[in-house]
Amino acid sequence: MSALLFDTFTGRLRLEVLLTTRTALHIGAGGSGDPLGTDLPVVRDGSGRPYIPGSSLKGVLRSAAEALFHGAPFADRSPRPALSACRIMAGLPCVTHQRVDEVRKEKEAEDHAQNDRSRPLDISRMVAEMVWAESCSVCRIFGSLELASRARFPDLPLAGDLPPLELRNGVGIDRDKGLAADRVLYDFEAVPPGTSFRLTVVLDNPDDADAGLLLYLFHELDQGNLALGGKASRGLGLVQVQWESIVETRIREENPFADLLSRRDLLKSPTQTEAPVEEPAGPKLPTTGDPAAWQTIADLVLELKEADRSFLGQRASERGLTKANLNERLGLGLDEKKARKAWDYILDRLVSCGFLVEKNGKLIPAALAAAEERKTEAPSGRPALVLQEVIDRFVGALGRRWEEAC
Repeated sequence: MSALLFDTFTGRLRLEVLLTTRTALHIGAGGSGDPLGTDLPVVRDGSGRPYIPGSSLKGVLRSAAEALFHGAPFADRSPRPALSACRIMAGLPCVTHQRVDEVRKEKEAEDHAQNDRSRPLDISRMVAEMVWAESCSVCRIFGSLELASRARFPDLPLAGDLPPLELRNGVGIDRDKGLAADRVLYDFEAVPPGTSFRLTVVLDNPDDADAGLLLYLFHELDQGNLALGGKASRGLGLVQVQWESIVETRIREENPFADLLSRRDLLKSPTQTEAPVEEPAGPKLPTTGDPAAWQTIADLVLELKEADRSFLGQRASERGLTKANLNERLGLGLDEKKARKAWDYILDRLVSCGFLVEKNGKLIPAALAAAEERKTEAPSGRPALVLQEVIDRFVGALGRRWEEAC
């Protein structure tokens, strides 16, 4: 029995994506029926929020996959190559109802004719094997009338707050005259640009080439070569694809009883997934004098986000640290002359112990400087290099299969 049929689980790939509209998006729900409402509203869920039907996205990707394989140099080769797509729209599916009935009757006749009646044939299993063997590459992933889809595309809910929808006008065209049709002015709703929807695609029992095809199709969607919904000829339906997670689950062949399933996010490097998270160390302060007095100054600097002498002196005196007792309370050990510039020595101490750092000519807390640097770094767990490694693996497998088919 083929491991790629549903009675056997070999693995799963879970793709989590954030789709953000680059242009307005219109996926219609049909006429509103409200004489005071818009003519063509967008689809909404039970709470009135717009969403993208999973079937709409799946249909766009499937059509693109079929067009890709139809244009290949091996498209009409016989026997069928490793990559192929049937021509359903032309009434030529890879497996028909008649073919399934014929095979079922043949196996029933074989079962009736065999002598050993104690071991009847598993006819349903044999028919399923035939359907799988004769199905094209696209049907094996997206399904057909005779084969269930291995890729699940649930509806895409809105991510974030409900945006104000756009209301646009349109006019019907008389194709015979090449002019605007008489009395066919209408309006339609559209989701505005910058609206995000959350998508989770699950692909059961995939090989690397199957996953590579999905990644390639999402790349085409991100590049603007594919559009979602209606009014695409007017520029609507372009989206941006942001990968959030690619989780691979597979059965460990070495010892399935010790660790049955292995799951890891392919967009996170091993160091990011396995290294323990270190707790940030507390601020380092000088050890001389009263620790509570140094802590008071540290709290003031953190509040001000900058070591400004005038503000520090004013705020510190309000908390009992005056020029008269700074030298003694902080254990600076300064003589009377140097004690007049106590704040210079205090800031030098805070710099030498690492609590303060100089940045753009200012002394700021080291903790705040580190936080600003983290904000400017690429989002952790989604570096472009790791994503490229995933693409190289899956799309590379698809490319090698393409070359073999040629």
